Amino acid sequence: MLICGAGAPGLTLALLLSKTGLNLSIVIIDPAPERVLLNAEADTRTVALMRGSAEILKAAGAWDACAAQGGRLETLQIIDDSRPGHDTIAVPFRADEIGQELFGINMPNNPLRAALTGKALQTKNIRLITEMELLSYEPDDFGITAQTSGGAICAKLIVGADGRNSAVRQCAGIDAWERDYGQNAITCFIEHAKPHNGTSTEFHRPGGPFALVPLPGNSSSVVWTEKRDDAARLMKLRKNEFERALQECTNDLLGAIKLIKGPQSFPLIALKARRLTAPRMALAAEAAHVLHPLGAQGLNLSLRDVEALAAIIADAAELGLDYGSRAILNRYESRRRADVGSRLAVIDTLNRMVSNDAGALKTLRRAGLKAVGSVPFLKDFVMQQGMAPDIRSGIKMQ
Repeated sequence: MLICGAGAPGLTLALLLSKTGLNLSIVIIDPAPERVLLNAEADTRTVALMRGSAEILKAAGAWDACAAQGGRLETLQIIDDSRPGHDTIAVPFRADEIGQELFGINMPNNPLRAALTGKALQTKNIRLITEMELLSYEPDDFGITAQTSGGAICAKLIVGADGRNSAVRQCAGIDAWERDYGQNAITCFIEHAKPHNGTSTEFHRPGGPFALVPLPGNSSSVVWTEKRDDAARLMKLRKNEFERALQECTNDLLGAIKLIKGPQSFPLIALKARRLTAPRMALAAEAAHVLHPLGAQGLNLSLRDVEALAAIIADAAELGLDYGSRAILNRYESRRRADVGSRLAVIDTLNRMVSNDAGALKTLRRAGLKAVGSVPFLKDFVMQQGMAPDIRSGIKMQ
């Protein structure tokens, strides 16, 4: 099997398959140098891994190497702060309200990828080839022949886990629906005087959500969504000016803050591939879908992709079936279609409602948040959906 993309999803897929005991030969290619993939120093990007995602990473064998660098998410708080001069509306969602110790872990990207890379390099049936790009591939009845910057590779199946500009998707001729939000996410790390107590807070404001997400100790990651021109202006501020702008956005919720890393800025889009499969090919993670960071669903959705694909491939291989065949790939497409489509639609709609200054939408948004906070069964439903359904695929590990 050939996996294009050595990000967290591609590496996790390879490691899950390596633990099935089926001796599948797995090749991963990525254009980045090995030293970059092994760099565990956190930048400013983090992912909020819900409980199910942490379990997938534990199954892959990489969780223990990075878990200590994540912050516990015990409470998720939404604050509507869109009407200056009016009372804010704050609704906390506590994990213990639905019988859970925590919702998940806020994990810096680089330590997670480094842990997965290190594990892959130690696994005998995984070959990780860095500084190699896919140029093209051709399928036939028995497999694919991929032309790369380092030569030809033959495999039964090619998996595109190579990001939003996926070469695999483009080579397969699969179109993608895309929406440019006209927003950028500004990310940074801060230290603060008050403890966060495991509470992730998301302020809803006209420019977009502003989130404070726990890291270990009295530190947090910031995901600050703004309209693109406003984000560009903020990125030009001096450090002390940027800290003052941050302080104002936090409403002093965490006391005095200090910028310790960043900021960085990234354009925000939504993307959905028209199909997840083609002859001898499957798409996963951001090659298949890109979500707005509101709700922190992106990597969680991606890990569910690779868990489902690993289970389907392992089941077919155990029965001696051709795991790259159309029938097997149809199972993957069918299993993932509803989850991907519904998550993207909900997050896209929520972002357009939150990032809107129209009076009627403000009123509707605030009324909706009040309703969720005051109706127990509705609040429980929202929390359960935020954690995602428990869709453990039953992949057999040895």
